[in-house]
Amino acid sequence: MSHDMSSRIAGFNVSVFRVPLPAPWVSAAHAITHHEHILVTLTLENGLSGTGWSSTMGNAGIAIAALAQSYLGPMLIGQDVHDHEALWQAIWKRSHQPGPGGIAALAVAGFDLALWDLRGKLAGLPVRRLIGSAADSLEVYASAVNLHLSEAALVEQTRAFLDAGNRLFKIKVGRPDLEDDLSRIAAVRKVIGSRPLMLDANQRFKPGDALRRVTAYARFDPVWMEEPLAPSDVDGHARLAAVSPTPIALGEEVSTRSSFWRYVSSGAVHYLQPNVLKVGGISEWLKIAHLGNCANLTIAPHGALEASIIVAGAIPGCYPVENIEGGSFLEQGIAQVAAKPERGRVILSEAPGLGVEFDRAALADHAASPGDHVPLPDPAAYYAGK
Repeated sequence: MSHDMSSRIAGFNVSVFRVPLPAPWVSAAHAITHHEHILVTLTLENGLSGTGWSSTMGNAGIAIAALAQSYLGPMLIGQDVHDHEALWQAIWKRSHQPGPGGIAALAVAGFDLALWDLRGKLAGLPVRRLIGSAADSLEVYASAVNLHLSEAALVEQTRAFLDAGNRLFKIKVGRPDLEDDLSRIAAVRKVIGSRPLMLDANQRFKPGDALRRVTAYARFDPVWMEEPLAPSDVDGHARLAAVSPTPIALGEEVSTRSSFWRYVSSGAVHYLQPNVLKVGGISEWLKIAHLGNCANLTIAPHGALEASIIVAGAIPGCYPVENIEGGSFLEQGIAQVAAKPERGRVILSEAPGLGVEFDRAALADHAASPGDHVPLPDPAAYYAGK
C-alpha cells in the first residue's frame, strides 16, 4: 500500500507530568494529591502534529510513559494515520500481552487520542463531528471526591455547586459508620431538593454490607449506587443488582470490552461508565458504549472531562458528563484551551482535532521521570469529623 507523506507518521514524543491538585481528593479507596498526565505527540512527515493524553490519579504514570515511549511509539513510525483501527489493534495486542487493561490501556489511549487529533486536523473538523456527534453543548453533573470533608464542608461545597448553576450532583459514601453516610446524604438532599443525586462508594463494601447500605440509602432516592463492590466481582454485582432498590453504576475500573460484556450479559449493571482513557481511547470507548446500547443501558462517561465530551454527544441517550471539582485541565492550570463547564453545561469546541491546547510552559514545572520516588498517601489520614 502506498502512503501519502501528508498522512504518514514520522516521529513521536512522550512526556509525563505530576501536577498537584488544587485540593486533595479522598474517597473510600484513595487519597489523591496529584494527577499524572502522559502526553503523546505524533508528527507526520509534512510536519503536522497531533497530541493525545492519558491521565492517572497519581499512580503509575511514569510506567505508562515508559511503555508508550519504549515499546508502542516505535511501532507507529512510517504508518499511515488513516489506518487508525489497524494501528490501535497492533499496539493493543503488543501492550496487552503483559497484562490486560490498566497500564496497557492507558498507554494505548494516548496514541489513540493523538491519532484522532491528527485525523481531525487533516479533515479540518472537530473529532466529535468525525464520530457523529451533532451536539454543540452538553450538560455536566457536579462531582467531587469528598469523603474526607466534614458534613458542614460537604454542605458548603454542594451549595456552591448549586449556586454555580448545576442541577445534577454526585457525592462519595462509604464512611465506616453507616449513620455518618446517612446524615451526610440527608444534608446534601436538603440543599439540592429533589434534583438528581448519585452516590459513589469506590468499591468500599462486601456483598452483604453493600445490600444493607444500598437499602438504607434508598430512602434518599439516588439515581444510582456507583461501584459498591470490587470491580472484579461480577457475580456479586449481578446478585446485588437483582435485589437492589437503587440502580447499579460501574465501569471506571473496567478496561476491556470483554470485561464490560461480562457485566452487561449477566445483568450486573444498569448505568455503564466506561472511562475514555482507561479503556484505551476513543476508538474502544465507542465500541463499549454501543455494546451497552445493545442491552438498552444508559451510558454515563466516567471522569476524563476533556475526552468524555468528545464522545458523549455521539451516543444516543448518553447521561450528562461528569465534571469533578478540581479535575479539569483548566482548573489544574495545564491548558491554554480546553473544556470550561459553566452553569451546568459545556460548550463544545469547533476547532479541528480534539480541541485541547496544553500549556507546555506550565507543565514543564511538573515534569517527572523514571527513578522518581512517588509517595502514595493513605485516605484515612484525611478523614474529618461530622
